[in-house]
Amino acid sequence: MYLSARHINIKLKQDSTNFSNDEDYKAIIVCDGIGEFSQSQIVSEKITEVMIEKAYTDISQLIQDSEIIALKDNTENGGTTVIFAVIEKNKKIKIQHLGNGGCIKLNGDFNQSSQGLVPYKYNHLINPHINDSGALTRHLSKESGKQERIVSEITISLNNSNGDILLFFTDGINSLEENVIIKDNEGRFWRHESSSIQIILEKLHVFLMENNNSSDFQDKLIYFNEGVLNDLNDLNLLEDDASLGIIITEDVLKLYRK
Repeated sequence: MYLSARHINIKLKQDSTNFSNDEDYKAIIVCDGIGEFSQSQIVSEKITEVMIEKAYTDISQLIQDSEIIALKDNTENGGTTVIFAVIEKNKKIKIQHLGNGGCIKLNGDFNQSSQGLVPYKYNHLINPHINDSGALTRHLSKESGKQERIVSEITISLNNSNGDILLFFTDGINSLEENVIIKDNEGRFWRHESSSIQIILEKLHVFLMENNNSSDFQDKLIYFNEGVLNDLNDLNLLEDDASLGIIITEDVLKLYRK
């Protein structure tokens, strides 16, 4: 299994990411600091550091951590959204989140699964914690109480015969509340899709075609992760800091080798 998480800070420098692909601990975390708080960078960086370095498997452990409690007490303001994923036994993955951003799941044959003119088929796994006014309803911050720290969680199995791919991202790339639904004059409903997500998938397909047999695929995945964020920025598709996490199972590479 291959993992990576990277971020690009182009505005407030408040996004932060971290990951571990050790034999005994495989996890990804992406955080998006809350822009209205000036010390959110400190919070997001500390949370990604503590979560991975202490090999936590649940956000509840993070909330109870002495360093995080001290951080809340010692900062005037600051807060962040959190998306966390950890690989459990039997190829299960637990995904938790507070706030918005997103996670999509694809099968390894995502480029062959045609629907209309666009070949990519995927599922959104995260329902953002956003109210009708667009404000965050859950987050980790100095202002968050018990209600704001209620974690949403989903566990899925990575068992598709063609392999599984998961992408995690902060709202600088996309969040489901941004994918508005419109109704045309004929009464049909259409959902707007993120240009950034489509470009990531285009580039991911090419990357897998070219590198599926590489002995250093893990290292190349990290470089790809960094490169695609830079590409999105060069295309002026990023107006905010952005984070991207990637999980790819071995069966995806086996499929691409065919």
